Amino acid sequence: MCTRTTLILMMLGTAPCAALAQDRPIVLDPIILRAGTERVASDVPQSVSVVDTQELDDTAPGTIGQALTQVPGVAGVGSSSFFGQGFNIRGFGSSGTAASEAGIVQLIDGERKYYESYRQGSLFVEPDFLTRVEVLRGPGASTLYGAGALGGVIAMETVSAGDLIPDGATQGGRVRLRYGSNPDTAFASALWGWRLNNDFEAVAGLAYRHLGDTKDPDGNVLVRSNSDAPNLLLKARQQLGDHYLEGSYLHLEACGDDQDFNQLEGAQIGLFPGFAGWGVGDILTRDQTARLVWGYNPENPLIDSTVSLSYTNTIKDIQQGSNPDEPIMDTVLGRRDYGLWKLRAQNVADVSAGGWSHFVTLGAETSYQDRTSTAFSASHPEAVTRQHALFAWSELSRDRLRINTGLRWTRQVTSPRDSVTATDESVRNTATEPQIAAMYHQTDNWSVFGSAAQVSRLPNVDELYDTFRGGAASPDLRAERGKNLEIGLSYRADGLLRDDDQASVKLTLFRNHIDDMIVRTMAPEPTPAYTNIDRAYLRGGETEAAYSTTNWQLGAAVSVVNGTDQDGNDLDTLPNNRLALSATYRPSDEWRFGVRSTLAAGRDKPDGTRRAGYGVHDAFAVWSPQSGAMEGIEFGLAIDNITERSYVPATWQTGPAPGRNVSLTLTRNF
Repeated sequence: MCTRTTLILMMLGTAPCAALAQDRPIVLDPIILRAGTERVASDVPQSVSVVDTQELDDTAPGTIGQALTQVPGVAGVGSSSFFGQGFNIRGFGSSGTAASEAGIVQLIDGERKYYESYRQGSLFVEPDFLTRVEVLRGPGASTLYGAGALGGVIAMETVSAGDLIPDGATQGGRVRLRYGSNPDTAFASALWGWRLNNDFEAVAGLAYRHLGDTKDPDGNVLVRSNSDAPNLLLKARQQLGDHYLEGSYLHLEACGDDQDFNQLEGAQIGLFPGFAGWGVGDILTRDQTARLVWGYNPENPLIDSTVSLSYTNTIKDIQQGSNPDEPIMDTVLGRRDYGLWKLRAQNVADVSAGGWSHFVTLGAETSYQDRTSTAFSASHPEAVTRQHALFAWSELSRDRLRINTGLRWTRQVTSPRDSVTATDESVRNTATEPQIAAMYHQTDNWSVFGSAAQVSRLPNVDELYDTFRGGAASPDLRAERGKNLEIGLSYRADGLLRDDDQASVKLTLFRNHIDDMIVRTMAPEPTPAYTNIDRAYLRGGETEAAYSTTNWQLGAAVSVVNGTDQDGNDLDTLPNNRLALSATYRPSDEWRFGVRSTLAAGRDKPDGTRRAGYGVHDAFAVWSPQSGAMEGIEFGLAIDNITERSYVPATWQTGPAPGRNVSLTLTRNF
């Protein structure tokens, strides 16, 4: 189906030019964009982490999962394959099943992404186009960004013109080449930004990624991702007085020949007697995100309005590969589309008075989600889901006190298409999600915070209409209802041990009580394929600490989560409890060196097996000449899993994880 694309060689050039600033200051208290109005992290009464541009550049992640390996509370689900990415936050997100991230909201430039096909991952994004990733753990962001965020929100932002254009210039960009050893990867990208005047700016980007096989520490092939993936990014913004228009388009298209159908676990030949494996195929993966925004922000403090129209679509087109000994089941061949149209309007009003700072956000959105397939499969029912939502968010503060309150109401109607024969019943559900959070700055350094939220995750298409195991359809499912409580402590100081140092610590403890948790029965008809169990309990905590001086930045993060059902049995979705350590040393403006370690405790699984603990260590080095003919060029070396440790994360169905990966990066900034 796909032919091998010829890699286009990209010229780097060495003519003197204005380079992007290399002396980026260390910031321990980043601005949080996705928690309402923009706030620094220490002012947000929520457990939140930011992976910024510097960290993305230093560690050279080949996947979005690699970018989040040290974020507390977040674990990868499935595999390290570019096409097998998924996430688990605080125990929400199961490995190997369709819609495993139903309790996690995934956003790219504010637009929700979803893909719910068995053993195919859930998110497809080019990490080189990202400039920051925010992870908001817990349901605190569900008011603004979508119902059912039991685990939290992963919000990815793509590169903007300001990320590329040097101060005082009207244009700028970068060209990048990269090689990775595991999986065997060749990568090239070019990004350019323009600021023609104070009212108009734009970005255009092209990227190309060739992927090979992923291997374990013994050199055995884990996942065959063989593919060529060109990517396109276009963004523009025009200011028109008090009005502005923004548009963006993000496109990934990957063609894979003889690629493993199962991008989570590979072929698994012989998994059970007579099993020939999941098969290899010629697979096209296409992911699109288009967005148009109108904004109006006059001098009137009561008006800061935006209206956005977006379309996202993810498809997989799967055909038989060239190896007749590894066929793919006929029921999963063909094309599957996941289209989503969304219209959203909101206004942020500054109603501050009487010494209180008060911002109120009111909004509404409507969406149309369409799942289609060219081949009938009981495990992949076709359906249309319509959603309508109203939301309100209040941020009230005075002196040392901040109080956030939110309310979201969602109505959802899911209707099966004619190909679903088990039932023709449309399912209507509503969700009302209130929350409140407060933070009190006891001193200039210490703060305490707490929150309470009720979240409802509405049943998705698979849970309502999947009958693959012989069970009946499940139109009577109730929404999962989560009651989340959090308390926390935050510390922030300058000049703690030296005049030039900074330190920050944030501790969050949580308890999530889930009623009517949705599980698969594995029982034949007339038993429904999915049912609600009485309840489940998840509890744990996260700690993030950072310390920096002029030359050093040290970090530590701890995440612990435990969970049981109503009978006291451990949940199968629990990640490893982990300690993440990092250190970056910058002896001069030209050099940066860093090491990262992840130390994970073992985890007993409900089936009686045990996932052993592990320790994985990574390192990087970056050289950025500041003068001479090579000024503006950056050389990077990154090594993942230095010791070739063989391990299996608790959230993966099988393993092991990949062995050592060495990546080399050459970047030219203009």
